[in-house]
Amino acid sequence: MIEKNYFLQVLRDEFDALKELFFKNKVLILCLATILIVSLFVIDPIPARNIQVAFSGSDSGYALIARDQQIYLKDRGINLNTQGTNSSRESALLLVDPNSGVDLAFIQGGILDKKLAESIESLGSVAYEPVWIFYNKRIEKRLDHFKDLANLRVGIGSKDSGTWAVAKQLFALNNIDIESDPRFRSDSHQNNLNDFLSGKLDVVINVNPHIDPVVYRLLHEPTASLFELPHAVAYDKNLPFIKVVTLAASSIDIPNQIPPKDISLLATPTTLAVRKGVHPSLQMMVMMATKDAQRVSNNLFISNEEKFPAYIDPTIPISAAATYFYDFGLPQTLRYLPFWLGGFIDKMWLVLLTLLAIIYPLLNINIKLRTILYQNSVARIRRKCLFIDRELDLDHLGSDQRNLILVRLSNMREKLSTKRVPIDSESDYFDTLKLLNDLIAKAK
Repeated sequence: MIEKNYFLQVLRDEFDALKELFFKNKVLILCLATILIVSLFVIDPIPARNIQVAFSGSDSGYALIARDQQIYLKDRGINLNTQGTNSSRESALLLVDPNSGVDLAFIQGGILDKKLAESIESLGSVAYEPVWIFYNKRIEKRLDHFKDLANLRVGIGSKDSGTWAVAKQLFALNNIDIESDPRFRSDSHQNNLNDFLSGKLDVVINVNPHIDPVVYRLLHEPTASLFELPHAVAYDKNLPFIKVVTLAASSIDIPNQIPPKDISLLATPTTLAVRKGVHPSLQMMVMMATKDAQRVSNNLFISNEEKFPAYIDPTIPISAAATYFYDFGLPQTLRYLPFWLGGFIDKMWLVLLTLLAIIYPLLNINIKLRTILYQNSVARIRRKCLFIDRELDLDHLGSDQRNLILVRLSNMREKLSTKRVPIDSESDYFDTLKLLNDLIAKAK
């Protein structure tokens, strides 16, 4: 019966020891518990399970990436909700609005002012969006330079569009102000297309992926020709969000040889931006979802050398989580643990390590604490027995003194017998009991 309950007895001893440790060190333990609770509120280590991404255009390349991200994240217990907007700038404004509920946004490069760009963070670029410049083949004027376009009727999208913002900066490098020049007409891309086809516009500028319906229509329009910008690299050097890409010959339509030759185009990277304060582990999981989506994404059509996501557009500061991801990859905690647990450990490891450094020595002290406390009490009894034994060796002790000693020894024996004996301390009990009995016999 004793062997059957041996393990439970050990657990009981250690539990009692923990209670004693708590009552003896309750101030310290309460302080540690307070630190942990405050850390949980301040650091907010538990990643959210629901996030929202904003993008413009329900049929845009952004929407395709978001759909692929949803599949990847759903398999890992994260729900990605989508919200459509009218422009990338509107998506960015939702990011800085604490009441919008938007955590992520696809933003076209070069459309944000410095203040707005510094209010959000970048997870990197996910694709290139070419600056498509189509002109009517029937125009008689020769187009040798970018500024020659300013002599024609140019459609540049609506004023809140990314196309308008990019076009404004490109023409500004040629000392042309599209806001004050009446030849530049702002309207929706669809209306620009209609005006181009009807002859009301000579040139149409559109910044979108090649799968965009308006761009696709213009690429296949017999009366439209794609303008190849001379000195394209010069714009790359002067605008940090502009890159030069190559549209391969016949890559759009092989049978019809569209385009008929390799064409150098300007392009702006599409940035996946994140609201400041989003859990780092959640940011990394979104980046993994983006990387997975881009393996088969049609958005990478325009680029065969960049591996997205990649930090290309420096106009939006990169987040610390994205920097870690690009330098070291996904943390091991997120590779092998459930997302919520890996995210918790990844953000709380320093606090947990600090508490462990304090608690571990205390736990070492607590090992067999009940035994240590019992041995200390027995040691005190033996110490008293030592002095009593020396008193009994004195010849001048009278009967009254011996009776007092007998009372003391009896009380000590009673105290010893009522004290609970921990596991592995039985020999201490019997040795001390024998010592007391021997002294009682000697005192008689």
